[in-house]
Amino acid sequence: MTHVSHSLDAEVIVIGAGVIGAACASRLAQAEREVMLLDAGEVGMGASFGNAGHIATEQLFPLASPEVVRGSWRYLLAADGPLRLRLGYLLPILPWLARFVWAARPRSFARGVAALLALQESARDDLAQLLEDVGAAQLLHLNGHMDVWESESGRNAALALARRLRPYGIESMPVSASALQEATPALSRGVQGGVHYLDSGHVEDPHAVCTALAQDLLKHGGRIQQCRVEQVQAMTSHCATLTLQDGGTLRAQRVLICAGAWSKPLAASLGYHVPLDTERGYHITLAPQPASGSGDRPALNRPVASGERKVIMTPMSMGLRMTGTVEFGGLHLPPDPRRYTLLQRHLQALLPGANTDGVSTWMGFRPSLPDHLPVLGVAPRHPNVFLAFGHQHLGLTLAGVTARIMTEVVLGRRSPIELAPYSVDRFASW
Repeated sequence: MTHVSHSLDAEVIVIGAGVIGAACASRLAQAEREVMLLDAGEVGMGASFGNAGHIATEQLFPLASPEVVRGSWRYLLAADGPLRLRLGYLLPILPWLARFVWAARPRSFARGVAALLALQESARDDLAQLLEDVGAAQLLHLNGHMDVWESESGRNAALALARRLRPYGIESMPVSASALQEATPALSRGVQGGVHYLDSGHVEDPHAVCTALAQDLLKHGGRIQQCRVEQVQAMTSHCATLTLQDGGTLRAQRVLICAGAWSKPLAASLGYHVPLDTERGYHITLAPQPASGSGDRPALNRPVASGERKVIMTPMSMGLRMTGTVEFGGLHLPPDPRRYTLLQRHLQALLPGANTDGVSTWMGFRPSLPDHLPVLGVAPRHPNVFLAFGHQHLGLTLAGVTARIMTEVVLGRRSPIELAPYSVDRFASW
């Protein structure tokens, strides 16, 4: 392991112990760097705790798209819509929404697809290798997922999406209603068919993934400290200073900002004004659900998504989780309990026999930029500060590839992909 000067607290400090930060810290420690991982909370207890667990390798189309702009506005103020804007957050989110519309222009959308494809091409393999290397391969299941429909219009939309994805190498196959019922008898008889995406997958416990990464960091000599970073200063290329909420400071040769939805003020402290906001996501988690008449067989053996309802159900070790909806409400407004009721309604429609006794609820903050691409790479005017945040719905999916890329960049080596599309400076002209 590299040893640093006594005047420094670590060679590399990683800010943020979600799946992105924990993955980067683990990989850097494996590369024999002295790493300190910081977070205001416990490891993996932010957005990474409550995500869908879906390895969404099929998600190549940014939400900033002409179709979404045309079709989503009618939902924004509806309490039961899949996309909702809290009235109390209307003014703060308007600049973000304007940039979102700008990013949805056809030419910008095409650039976004190319940028997501560059990350997604190796995302599944990178994540699988990462989990194998930290002894957590058993958490990953690569048996695909189903996208089901309940109407003719839903069928047409699902099949059209599968056709659009095929030229990019996303393999899928249609599944009849009878085949779905045979494989998954717990599904509602109202489900008329689906598309089986073959190369996606899921993890059975997203929090356990973060825990395994943190344990690997410790095994390789890294450290974890619970504290809130207020400011980053990098006056020289050899030392960066972090100011903590309690007034203390930490110093490192290099700093990697992976603080998810809380990355914006840290970047701003260095002079980078990033249009980062949050897409608040909700989940409900039920106790394990057996399939009807099947003994101990679980109700689902892979994720089942509904494009019509904009939800996904994932079998997990602690039970069945349904996630969905996007809510613009910032970091401070309380959860809206009607969103949990909406999810339960969708759950009962898709799995009518589900037992909702003891259901747990959760709301978290997806860090999202208007073009729905993350920020990745070195801070342009601070060569010892590095950025990896804004992965929106794809943090878990892209954790492995992000860790591989950022390890190379932090170590001063060439990135395996071109990072210009993910530069923090791409917003300067917006």
